[in-house]
Amino acid sequence: MAESAPEPADHDDAGVESAIDADIPRPAVARLAGYLYVLRSFSQRGVLVASSGELARAAGVNPAILRKDLSHVGANGVRGVGYDVGRLTARISMALHTDNVQLVALAGAGRLGQALLAHTGFGRGFQVVALFDEDPALIGQALTPSGPTIGPLSDIDKIGSSDAPQVEIGVVATSDDHAQRAFDAFVAAGVRQVLNVTPVSLSTDADVVVRQVDLALELQVLAFQASRPSSSGAAERLPSGRRRPSVMGEETVTA
Repeated sequence: MAESAPEPADHDDAGVESAIDADIPRPAVARLAGYLYVLRSFSQRGVLVASSGELARAAGVNPAILRKDLSHVGANGVRGVGYDVGRLTARISMALHTDNVQLVALAGAGRLGQALLAHTGFGRGFQVVALFDEDPALIGQALTPSGPTIGPLSDIDKIGSSDAPQVEIGVVATSDDHAQRAFDAFVAAGVRQVLNVTPVSLSTDADVVVRQVDLALELQVLAFQASRPSSSGAAERLPSGRRRPSVMGEETVTA
């Protein structure tokens, strides 16, 4: 597939490991995850080769940003052709470590927790192996036929036992009043990567990476962007009157 700007020549796989081991900026990591989703949708449709322009449009980014992001994982397209979809999927999967399944424990099996569980589906590199909640109506149930049985929050410490699967990531999706308790239990069980989707600011002295995702805060950021005048450049008006969305990653809120 030809495109307006030629792709740089591809490199051999010998340099992939060194490229993957390099530090990747956090905004680029988020965009790479988006590219991986796009690439998998391309594969499902039988697309074998895609240009940077096609990938960028599908991901909602500028082609130059896409090419820079892909350079972090040592991926370059074939000049005048584009990217091999399968090969690029493998490279990004290696960089994001989704080629290996990461085991996850989820504290909070209510509506939010169930929504998160539904989005850790096939091919995304995650498997929820433990579920916890404080609702007596949920304890003892399994949300999926082959999934784990929901236990009480007081059982979180059991994921650190020698006979339990080694959980790499803990997710706190409890009610606000149980969030710190669940987090402390994850830390005590040896979990060092935690995703917090509650608005509670978790405190710890331990060497733990906490990723805070406050949905209400994200909505407030979008509301602010919507209130900005069109001259701000946040969105470009198309001839049809529709607005072109901002490039993915231009506005990134991180904890």
